Amino acid sequence: MKRIAMFAVLAFGLSSIIMSCEDDNEVNTAPNDFDKTFMTNAAYGNRNEIDFAQLALAKSQNDSIRMFAQKMVADHSTAQSELDSLSDKFSFTLPTTIDSAHQALKPQLEALSGYSFDTAYINGQVKDHQATITLFQNEVNQGLNPDVRNWASGKLPHLQEHLALADSVKASL
Repeated sequence: MKRIAMFAVLAFGLSSIIMSCEDDNEVNTAPNDFDKTFMTNAAYGNRNEIDFAQLALAKSQNDSIRMFAQKMVADHSTAQSELDSLSDKFSFTLPTTIDSAHQALKPQLEALSGYSFDTAYINGQVKDHQATITLFQNEVNQGLNPDVRNWASGKLPHLQEHLALADSVKASL
């Protein structure tokens, strides 16, 4: 009887330790390199969208382009704020500028006006949102950190909406 009681105590204690370790792994899993690369690229994406949308608001006279650009500034500013909070949780620093590819593209876009600007801007938005959706789907499928994966999963419907809207604006030009 004494052995059974001792075995029960040991089994309960061992299972509690194992469950505690499993809970810690689920809750406190630090982002791995894949997650960090995703967060970095997502931050660049948000910054690119905001920067180019502000350019569209300054340059375009097309109501559809302007409406789309306003939505990009609002939605990607919110997403960036959420991503900043998430990265702060893990003491991970995100970029605060647009990426080098968009830095190189920006002067070319700035030199355009009217219909040429509008079509170049919206074509870029379609392309960027397609790439961003793939980036987010990869994080959802392969990311290690549950907080980062959940954030990416929650943003996917918005990005898909952005792509559909960009396609619609493109078709209307």
